[in-house]
Amino acid sequence: MLICFFTSSGKAQSDSLATTDDASGFWKALLRWSSPMNERTESADDIDWKWECIGPDVQPEELNPGGKSIPAYAANRGNGSGRINYLYIDPKNKSNLWACSPTGGLWYTRNEGKQWNMGGTDKLPVSGVSSITVNPDRNNQWIIATGDGDDQFMYSDGLWITRNAGKKYLRVNGVDPSNSLPFLNAISPVFIGEVQSMPDNFNHVFVASNQGFWVCDNIQDGISRWPFFRQKRNATQKWKLISPYQFYDIEMINTPGMKRCIIAGGEKLLISCDDGLSWKTIDAPDYNDQSKFPFVRMNPEYSEALPNFIYVLLTCSESATQSRSGQAVLYLLDMQTFTWKKIRDMDGDVTNVIPTRGRAFEVDQANSEYMLCANVQPVNISQDGGEKWKKVEKNQMHDDVHHILIANDNSTVWAAHDGGVSVSFDKGMHWEARDKGIGAANVFGLATSQTDELQVAFGAYDTGGNWLRHGKWKHVSWGDGFETIISPSDPDIVFTTMQNGNIQATYNGLSFDHFFRSNSKTEWHTWIRMHPQDHQTIYCSGANVIRSNNLGRKWETIFRCEEVDSAIYTAYRFFLSDSHPDVMYVYALDSKTSVNPQIWWTQNLREPVPEKIIWKKVPYIPSDGWIVSICVDQLSPEKFWLLYNRTESAGKIWYFNGSRYEDHSFNLGYAKGEAMIMQKSASQRLYLGSNHGLFTKGFDEKKWTRLHGLPGTPIRALDINYKTNHIFVGSFGRGIWRGPLLP
Repeated sequence: MLICFFTSSGKAQSDSLATTDDASGFWKALLRWSSPMNERTESADDIDWKWECIGPDVQPEELNPGGKSIPAYAANRGNGSGRINYLYIDPKNKSNLWACSPTGGLWYTRNEGKQWNMGGTDKLPVSGVSSITVNPDRNNQWIIATGDGDDQFMYSDGLWITRNAGKKYLRVNGVDPSNSLPFLNAISPVFIGEVQSMPDNFNHVFVASNQGFWVCDNIQDGISRWPFFRQKRNATQKWKLISPYQFYDIEMINTPGMKRCIIAGGEKLLISCDDGLSWKTIDAPDYNDQSKFPFVRMNPEYSEALPNFIYVLLTCSESATQSRSGQAVLYLLDMQTFTWKKIRDMDGDVTNVIPTRGRAFEVDQANSEYMLCANVQPVNISQDGGEKWKKVEKNQMHDDVHHILIANDNSTVWAAHDGGVSVSFDKGMHWEARDKGIGAANVFGLATSQTDELQVAFGAYDTGGNWLRHGKWKHVSWGDGFETIISPSDPDIVFTTMQNGNIQATYNGLSFDHFFRSNSKTEWHTWIRMHPQDHQTIYCSGANVIRSNNLGRKWETIFRCEEVDSAIYTAYRFFLSDSHPDVMYVYALDSKTSVNPQIWWTQNLREPVPEKIIWKKVPYIPSDGWIVSICVDQLSPEKFWLLYNRTESAGKIWYFNGSRYEDHSFNLGYAKGEAMIMQKSASQRLYLGSNHGLFTKGFDEKKWTRLHGLPGTPIRALDINYKTNHIFVGSFGRGIWRGPLLP
């Protein structure tokens, strides 16, 4: 089966071609990968749009570290520019590095991390990059694997190759399903853990994925020479499946005078000691609680100082994507007899017990006794081959280390973590941030001020609350950041949130020293909003919907789940209306199914006595499933738009006209809605953020238009600044962007 896409002129084009230097035709030419089922989106009307990246692309400064919002124990642990999972160091020049964000994309540096440059992945269908391999003879030639191979936040659409440092990419998955990577005919999500090429043959490539270990020895087949760099129509990369098991990591051993040894690590070890001609599968050794923690990841690490042996860090948990701790054991494998020697259990005083961070383990090439291991905090160092470990001082870098790599000078060590990149020049004892230029923030919620000056507050996965004002980014609260507020009437009043209902605020624009929790049990994603007209009133939802009329100092319950309907266990989200200040819609979940939604609404929201607020149940909704947004009709409060978080081409967005629902999905295809906002205008224009970009349509329009130019990352937050007429977009992986509103 050959999948083609069509340009706006209707001419079929090869699926293997996409360029990042042709912005005007990219979205029209390339149908987006949209779901783990690999369904393609239908063609939408696209218009080129002027987008500006707001950032952050540098680590924000800590605001009042040691205070209430960033306590002393959290200093440097929650700050950062975004999540990096994988690093690659040029074997011939340690100043050249590449950093891979599984949701945001690729960055590279030519000066040892003093400044990072974007690797051209913004315009790929899936911008996230799980790993990279570089041609050691021409370091502007790369092959990248897209998506998130560890935590699986983002599926992969395979491999792409560039010969000019990311200015232009070609897809190299193959086109014949019988010998291509499993993306054309996949029936489940595909995730790539690592891609590597032979050190002396960039054309010979290996891929470790959740759907097996693959090899291709003609990766550049049919690719024309530079400067044309295009895929010929008769070209095909021939991929071969070596093993069907799940793999994450690839280790290559180069022994002078001997054939190369290639090791793939995952639920099995796959070993070849003859340049990949033959392979041997090794089962995991026995470990404690195998029935409790059945999922295994084995990360192999080799040291030239210990030939014929490899270290293997085994981590296990209850499931493949689980980030909770399980168990970890360090082993030594004899490569001649394939027998295991247990060195020690790692859980307890060594913290690397989470499989999705199993790559945070490194052994010195010159000294096999010296190794580093990390996970949350801190980094641990062993100088006796893993028997004993010493904890390095805490708070030197962000929590949640994903990858540790020793440079070939045997003293410089790099770490990739949920805040970016850090480096140590004394073999791991002391660390400093090196992430200037990296913009990989995973945004959950954002707010912008209604002022001419650019002011933005956002909450992000693992980098907390962040605030841009007077041209500088500040880190104002730690943990997982979610919804934010900037008061429309006073930009000095700002709220940020973290998980489970924790709220931080500044009332003077100087410090976020007001820290409090709402008196209602909340979800992990804390949902807050300010009343559109009364800017002293804020709301928060969870087990109940609560209200504060004095900016969070005192709260009262206005929607009590057990009283409204005993079947409801949480008021998941609520939605306000600029046009109808006494209206609120509450999206509640049924305790039996969790995705059997109920919608309740009131028309006397500002009633001073909470018990007198009258709630009505919307009599029916079009279907079960997760609802992410409700926008109220500006003319009639009983009418609204309802956005579902689903990939099906129909039934994702509905308009309720007061008596029945109309499906307004139209030409959205398989785009998955993540956020929605209505522009205050006569046309009641909607903006819809998705994993396929930003779409918009007016009330009377029967088609959605995509505003082309944003990175290939999900859009999870939207806000509008009416003072400057801009829409702000929060992307999950590439930070904050803004563009002009439509007329």
